[in-house]
Amino acid sequence: MFYAVKSTLEENNAVWSGTPAIVTAKGDYDVKVKDLEDALEVQLRDIRGHAMDKRNAEEAMIAETLDVAGKVMAYATTIGDESLAEAMNIVPSELRRYRDSVVAQRCQDVHDSANGVLASLADYGVDAAKLTAFQALIDAYLVENTAPRLAITTRKNATAVIDELVDETLTLLNRRMDPLMQGFAITDPEFHRKYTDARIIVDLGGTGDGEEEPPAPPVPPTP
Repeated sequence: MFYAVKSTLEENNAVWSGTPAIVTAKGDYDVKVKDLEDALEVQLRDIRGHAMDKRNAEEAMIAETLDVAGKVMAYATTIGDESLAEAMNIVPSELRRYRDSVVAQRCQDVHDSANGVLASLADYGVDAAKLTAFQALIDAYLVENTAPRLAITTRKNATAVIDELVDETLTLLNRRMDPLMQGFAITDPEFHRKYTDARIIVDLGGTGDGEEEPPAPPVPPTP
C-alpha cells in the first residue's frame, strides 16, 4: 500500500532531490518499505511444507526402526534371549500411535539395543554404518519435529513486526514527509497533487490518521 508514495517520489526525483531533509526522509522511508516486504514474506510463507517434512522424516525413521528391530529380534530368538526378542517385537501401528517425542525415544531404544549387541549382528545385516545411518534418521526427525511449531511462532512474530512497521511508516509520512511536501503546493502544484493523491491511497489502504467517515444520519420514523 506504500508503493504509490514510493513510485511518485521516484518518478519525480528531480523535483525534491535538492532538499537534503527530503532525501533523508525518503531513504528512511525506503528502509521501512523494504522491512515491511521482508516481514510480509515471512508472514505469508506456507508452513505446510514443514509438516510434510516432519511426516517424511518420521516414516523414514520408523521404516529403519522396524528393519533393525526385526533383525535384532531374529538374533535374540536364535540365542534364546526372550527379553530382548520381546522388546524388539514392534509393529508399525505401535510406533505410529505414539506421540512425537515418545516415538523418537522408542526408536532410540531400538538403536541402543542393537548397538549393545552389534558385534553379534554382522550375520543379520547390521553393522556400525547401518546404526550410524539409523541414528542420523532419528536426529533428523527430532529436528523436523520442532520445525512446524517454530515456523508458526516465526509467522506470529512477523505479524507483530508488520503492525509496528506500518505504524512507524505512517508516522514517518505524517510527521516528516507530509510537512516537507507542503511547500510544493506553491512551487510545483502538479507534483504536490500527485504526492497528495498517492498519500490518499496509503490512507485508504492502511490505518493512517485520516478522518473517520461521519456517521450516517438517523432514519426518520415511518409515519
